[in-house]
Amino acid sequence: MGARVPEPAVSVEQAGPVESPTRIEGASSADAAGSNPRAVEAPARGSRARGGLRRNRDFLLLWAGEAASVTGAGMTSVLLPLVAVDLLDASATWIGVIAAATWLPWLVVGLPIGAWVDGRSPRAVMIGANAVSMAAYVSVPVAALVGVLSLWQLVVVALVVGTGTIAFRSAYTKLLVRVVPERDRPVANSLLFGTENAANTVGPGLGGLVGQLVGPVKGMLGEALGLAVSLVCLVLMRPHPAASTPRREPLRASVRSGLRLVFGDRRLRFFALQGAFANFGLIGQQAVLVLWLSRELQLDSAVIGLVFAVSSVGGIVGALAAPALGRILGDARGVSITLTVAGLMLPLLAFAQPGPVLWIVVAANAVAVAGIVAANVLRRTWVQSYVPEHMLARQSTSAQLVNFAGMPVAGVLAGVLAEQWGPAPVIFVMGVVALVANAASWLQPWLRRRDLPRGTAAVAEAR
Repeated sequence: MGARVPEPAVSVEQAGPVESPTRIEGASSADAAGSNPRAVEAPARGSRARGGLRRNRDFLLLWAGEAASVTGAGMTSVLLPLVAVDLLDASATWIGVIAAATWLPWLVVGLPIGAWVDGRSPRAVMIGANAVSMAAYVSVPVAALVGVLSLWQLVVVALVVGTGTIAFRSAYTKLLVRVVPERDRPVANSLLFGTENAANTVGPGLGGLVGQLVGPVKGMLGEALGLAVSLVCLVLMRPHPAASTPRREPLRASVRSGLRLVFGDRRLRFFALQGAFANFGLIGQQAVLVLWLSRELQLDSAVIGLVFAVSSVGGIVGALAAPALGRILGDARGVSITLTVAGLMLPLLAFAQPGPVLWIVVAANAVAVAGIVAANVLRRTWVQSYVPEHMLARQSTSAQLVNFAGMPVAGVLAGVLAEQWGPAPVIFVMGVVALVANAASWLQPWLRRRDLPRGTAAVAEAR
């Protein structure tokens, strides 16, 4: 829900927060947390009194807004490049610049935005991010209507939306923690991840269809409409203030606190680094996958689209299965097993051939996506109980910085190596990189246990 840029289709969340994240000063997470790391978390309203997510009005609004927004973001992932190519005759270089502009804000302003968000109402931040991003998207058809649309404007739109995405996603988990009681979060995260994967399956195809029917410029209003639905849902939610407000630090000191939290806690640090290395392999695979399927295997666009759709279905299955896996295996063992199974499947992409072998490999890739998404659900849910609520945004952006830093390098390196070796060896090697990163879970004694640690004792143990 909210301001978004399209995310990698198959990525391991930087594991610390797993999208989520307290005296604030201190060299360790224990010092940051103070004597009670959960003290500032407001009790979730609605479902605690009446029971269950189905009766939690505010979660249902959050969920509905997420579905509308992510579907619109999936449409935009197709429509924005189409506007650049069809209307403005963009070169490959310009397309690369526009794509880079969506991710650049994470590297440049991610840390200060996360620190800024932690000191503010997450709902208010999300409403503001939605409004700014919606205006950016609407500016495209307006500029086209008056004849002033340019490639530089598309770059600015990508930068604005990318910045809004940081603010929105940093605040998102903070609001979820306030809205949903801890006992309901495994299912809540499962539903949100499942919805995101379903929307990522439907959105790009819908964007292509809308672009064909009304043109890509008018189609850009689809994401603006999704953001409008998200904004209305947020406005209709009840306020969920924190039980108490922690002392606000200067921005630079607050940024340092977030970095100390991620790198000072051995579990958050391992998850962040594991996610970065795994994503390096995954993004390297994705960078040359379409080239491999189209040029080497000579598959047409419809078949390639079906390949990606089957993989996305794996993500939906993984998200919905995660709560049951957590109950049966435990969340620590569940993370290790699902990531290892996923890693074993990833190198198999390199052995795809036209015919039945192709679909066997695609099924294996769907299993990989299911494992990655299930692990993300389990880790996100854990972080929401492990990390103090008032540091969620800083923890998220600090880990995202580690996670995204290697992505551009992975894409460029994969392209260069593909020219030398061909796509198949690159897909295999990058899959092995992801496998090694995922299997490293078994080297951590705390990930061989049944459950990940919770609460004050877990944070204090990192001292």
